[in-house]
Amino acid sequence: MIVRDYVRNYMTNQEIVKIKEKDGDVKGIATVQLFDAKTGALELEAKTHNIIYKAVYDWLKSYQWDKFCTGAYNKTNTYGGYWEMDNIYLVTSAKPESERVDIYTYDATQNGNPGQQVGWASKSTYSGSDTQRGSPNASESYANNTRLHWVFDWPTHAANGTFQTIIWANTLGLYFTQPSITIPYEDNRETSLGLAFDGTYFYVLKPNGTLYKIDQSGTTIATYNLGISVDPVGGMNLTYDGTYLYAMQWNGNIYKISTDGVVIGSPISTGIVSYGQWVYTPIGIAYLGGYFYILNYNGTLYKVTTSGSIVSQVNTGLSFDTDNGCDLACDGTYLYTTNNSGTLYKLNTSGTVVGTFNTGINAGPWSSHGLAYDGANICMAVNNSHALYKVYGTSRYFARTLLASPITKTNQNTMKVIYEFIRS
Repeated sequence: MIVRDYVRNYMTNQEIVKIKEKDGDVKGIATVQLFDAKTGALELEAKTHNIIYKAVYDWLKSYQWDKFCTGAYNKTNTYGGYWEMDNIYLVTSAKPESERVDIYTYDATQNGNPGQQVGWASKSTYSGSDTQRGSPNASESYANNTRLHWVFDWPTHAANGTFQTIIWANTLGLYFTQPSITIPYEDNRETSLGLAFDGTYFYVLKPNGTLYKIDQSGTTIATYNLGISVDPVGGMNLTYDGTYLYAMQWNGNIYKISTDGVVIGSPISTGIVSYGQWVYTPIGIAYLGGYFYILNYNGTLYKVTTSGSIVSQVNTGLSFDTDNGCDLACDGTYLYTTNNSGTLYKLNTSGTVVGTFNTGINAGPWSSHGLAYDGANICMAVNNSHALYKVYGTSRYFARTLLASPITKTNQNTMKVIYEFIRS
């Protein structure tokens, strides 16, 4: 089906048109209208056909089948309901509708996926001072056998800014899966485990200097005694540069290690010491583009040469308990770190947090996670549960609409979003 989307400015008589093809059993059409707050005159109108993901249709069919089977004896079919659409979001993203949002494309600070939130509304009516929240129009919204017609209103003080994408979902945040494998562990909650991945094997480093080489099923391939040890409370963190492993100590020393457990040369001194009020605190380390990125418990991110010279340092705004410290992982573009309660932070190399996610993996008090990237997942080693979790986050957006051009609302406008789902 070929559809015509447009943004029409009634004040300038200009129209931007986008022609595209849409498929699906349910047709979704979003209409955005801006009005002059004083006169009520319509100033701008945008009409766009949305995309509903195939996974949503699969879920609807699963739900229909589950309802059909209700009451059957020996019923074993399963149904998971998670494609809810309780909220509508107005965001800055200009990405194609078909581009799914996951932890690696997510950047809430840019016009990427999902983009910065400008406005939102739930299905519950609202009247208040929230600068982003709108309200459904109860008198104009309706549903019948062929059409679901939602109308949302935003007053002059809400949703001011520029947006180009409309999303139906329960949250703009991502949903996380966390399969795990069993790994060697310290059996001491007041410590950390270093974790790295070389493309084939995981490496787990205990504070006593024992390095484990582990395959992706959790089987230990080899065990090495590096001859390096630190206070168990401090622990050491690991990274991999494509050839060698590097272990980071709380005292600022970095050890270069071969993948068969040989320490090479003298330690590299960075001068970055991580000592909390009472304890030595693990420092996060990741390798990217010829440099080490080192994160201290106070949230300072350092860019360091492989010889140990500090190139730059920036305050990320993050902070970690002195008993826990932190670790870093890198997916080749972004850095990731986590606190002991399982909150995962995604940062760019300038130290800006571009995503915050709840993984649900809690290391407990006085504990921390070792972090690594295995090419598909952020991996988290928990020191007191002998588990390595492969964490993957993806969106469960019900529908997305990319407008033909950005829409800018000011405090001189009221706004109406009319969103229709039409069953063919």
